[in-house]
Amino acid sequence: MHQKTFLAKDGQTYTLNLNETGEEIVVLLDREQVGVIDFQFSKGIQGAESYLITVLDLEKCKRKGIGEASLRFHQAVFRRPLRANGDIREGRQSQESQLTKEGSGFIGHMRAKGVIELIDFHGAFSEDE
Repeated sequence: MHQKTFLAKDGQTYTLNLNETGEEIVVLLDREQVGVIDFQFSKGIQGAESYLITVLDLEKCKRKGIGEASLRFHQAVFRRPLRANGDIREGRQSQESQLTKEGSGFIGHMRAKGVIELIDFHGAFSEDE
């Protein structure tokens, strides 16, 4: 497991745990899980490897810089592009895409910063909504 501590905008130190496959980041505050991001490893056309974000569950730690720090940590460790499409769940229990407007805004913001590449764009991350 890869681990990193992160001093967030709220002045608290969070621990980011990234598993060996690159398919899960768990965010901890004082050993309590407060967030998770799940990824799916994929090989695209001509063998291009990337990670697709499938779950974005940062409700308990939003607006603190943790989401971006987690994604950049993933990139630093695995050195593969991160991608997002309109099919991201905001919790592991949901069976359907339930990304809120706020979650969509986060993905759009990360896309604008070049942290996430957008694939299968269906207007899900439009700033005009």
